[in-house]
Amino acid sequence: MSDALSFGSNDSFKKDKYKSKYPNAHPDDKNKNWLEGVFRRYYFYHYSQLELDESINEHEFGFRLFDGKIHRHLAFNDKKELYAYIIKFSPSDIFCSSARYQNPEAEIDQKGWVGSDLIFDIDGKDLHLECAKSHNLALCKDCSFISKGIASICEHCNSIRLQIIDIPCTRCIKSLNGEVKKLIEILCDDFGIDKDFISVYFSGNNGYHIHVTDKIFYGASAKKRNAIVQYLMCKGYMIENLGIRKNTEGVFVPMHNKILYYQGWRKRILDSLHLPIQNHRLDHKFVKKYTSMQDAKSNNIHDIISNHIFDLSAKIDPNVTLDIHRIFRLSGSINSKSGLIKVFCKDLDSFNPYVDACFIGDSIVEIESKLEIKISLKGKQFSIKTGINTLPEYVAAYLICKGIGNIKG
Repeated sequence: MSDALSFGSNDSFKKDKYKSKYPNAHPDDKNKNWLEGVFRRYYFYHYSQLELDESINEHEFGFRLFDGKIHRHLAFNDKKELYAYIIKFSPSDIFCSSARYQNPEAEIDQKGWVGSDLIFDIDGKDLHLECAKSHNLALCKDCSFISKGIASICEHCNSIRLQIIDIPCTRCIKSLNGEVKKLIEILCDDFGIDKDFISVYFSGNNGYHIHVTDKIFYGASAKKRNAIVQYLMCKGYMIENLGIRKNTEGVFVPMHNKILYYQGWRKRILDSLHLPIQNHRLDHKFVKKYTSMQDAKSNNIHDIISNHIFDLSAKIDPNVTLDIHRIFRLSGSINSKSGLIKVFCKDLDSFNPYVDACFIGDSIVEIESKLEIKISLKGKQFSIKTGINTLPEYVAAYLICKGIGNIKG
């Protein structure tokens, strides 16, 4: 890959801004052509947003282009060479391995894995939030009809081939933030990880990536990472670990005179049940509260505890953490599912993805929306009607990336 690519002047970008390669083409082709130009301009002006470490030549890169092709096992000697590739090919998505390799361009079994950060993925779809039923959309892959809410069958053609389009609301983001904080708390309290070694990134669409850079985990195998995941998700936790066992009648009852260290999952679960332990033993107060709770509930005590464990467990995608060769969206790059960028979150409480991750330009364009929708971007509210709308580029990009709008012209 040559780093002698001529980028042209800023004026050339402005002149070609609305030039279309597909004047009479299908809307999808026009959308791709328009987005390709928008993405290229973003990287031309905001290349410094890309987060790259000094060992760039030890990482594998991957790109998805606007023609749908995916290119993996790519390596670059330096930032300049990567920049030349991005401007030349204008990818829809840019990925980079967390892992470092001796030969990043080789096939997986010949790369020479050196190590990788411990990374977790928390995605909105895995939270199964009730509010998603009211604001998400369902796109029929057969007739392209879009319905509001999470549907299982197309109301227009009865097809079951539906694609859910995430349109996260403020409640979704708040719930995601809560899950991230929960994960960080467990990592710090139970694994002793310093918060300085934990970085949080908004994925650019509907989730977060949590990077643990503590070198203790850098060389951890997939098997060790699996053990960490199982712990964080509280998989296989036995109710007996709480100091409760089945008696001869099959009823769970508290154990007596047994030392139970009040920490980790035991403390977390018992605290949520309002059954704290004093001096690492189950005293008469514990037994009284436990009996009262069990008598007051018609549900089986095992089900009650299981529900609390589910609520307390980390809602992470286990496959992401286990895969030591996975390539992740590069921080600072655009997510083609939304037009927003993956960005570092310094403070979750003040972070607003629809402001802090929105970097597309403000130029006005015409776009045809497939439905009425209200969205908020860059601190502004937009009430979009079905049909032709005149909107800023960053709004148009969001609608097109979500599959609910077509660029005009």
